[in-house]
Amino acid sequence: MKLGIIGLEQSGKTTVFNALTGASKEVGAFGRIEAHIAVVKVPDERIDWLEKLYNPKKTVYADIAFVDIPGSINDSSDARIVAAAREVDALVFVIRLFENPNVLHPLGGNDPLRDFEQIKVGLILADMSIAEKRMERLKKTIGKGAGSEEEKLELAALEKVMEKLENERPVSEAALSEREEKAVRSFQFLTLKPHLTLLNASDDALEADETAKAVSRLPNCMPMCANIEMEIRALDESDRKAFLEALGIKELSLNSFIRNAYRTLGLISFFTVGEDEVRAWTIREGMPAVTAAGKIHSDLERGFIRAEVFSYDDLKARGSEREVKSAGLFRLEGKDYIVRDGDILSIKFSV
Repeated sequence: MKLGIIGLEQSGKTTVFNALTGASKEVGAFGRIEAHIAVVKVPDERIDWLEKLYNPKKTVYADIAFVDIPGSINDSSDARIVAAAREVDALVFVIRLFENPNVLHPLGGNDPLRDFEQIKVGLILADMSIAEKRMERLKKTIGKGAGSEEEKLELAALEKVMEKLENERPVSEAALSEREEKAVRSFQFLTLKPHLTLLNASDDALEADETAKAVSRLPNCMPMCANIEMEIRALDESDRKAFLEALGIKELSLNSFIRNAYRTLGLISFFTVGEDEVRAWTIREGMPAVTAAGKIHSDLERGFIRAEVFSYDDLKARGSEREVKSAGLFRLEGKDYIVRDGDILSIKFSV
């Protein structure tokens, strides 16, 4: 999973990036075009427990790639900035709520709802720009009588997209058929992507009524003090723990942010286990076993026969696979079985 961190200028995007990933990228590098990328492991106590039980040669956690996308996104943004945003699975809106007289807000002062809408408008303008250019080319081709049926379908889909965008609505609200959705999928429209919101507050404002009010009014929102968390991340592990205790912070925002991201994006984890490897796999909720098998390897999906399934909770309660089987909790499932969060799968296949 790849998440793109976006926001208005001076909102603290790179500070948030450093705080979540432990990176140490320069903050306030104006005029930057390239995106920063860092990958973090998804903390999971279940993997920790499975590792102790199986003592594998290799343990692999699920991971998330964070992309720190510079500047603000709109129709006049550098093409490389917009391209970096189009490649992510979801967007993280960073909204400023911290006060710093040395770092002025580009719109004159903090207003979380205004800034949120400003970011959305920028994404809409960026989507309109790419849709308009493609529609112009298609209309010329079709107008000369040279357009294929696929191009006519694409133009019809883009017209539905533009109708929404011109009314300042996201592409996600366009009523596209399955064929129309496929026709415009390659454009990777920004307003089609799910998004989360991080409210970047001052450390003394995390528990303030103003912050709580803003969190309640913004979708999929959680607050954090990115500046403090960036400093904590830079500490040694032992010093970090002591500092967190001194500040009364139970955990850094990464863990709660990932939990929120999984809920918002409809993601779950299943596991594969054994003496060689214990591994977590991230999939969309509602995915059938045959498709989940393809996440492991394409051969498993192509030659799928059945899935041997038991749950992490049953394994932990019983203590071993043998006891899980003795209790009748070991199952054989077909390709249409819907994988559940915490399932442990072994795929039988033939190619």
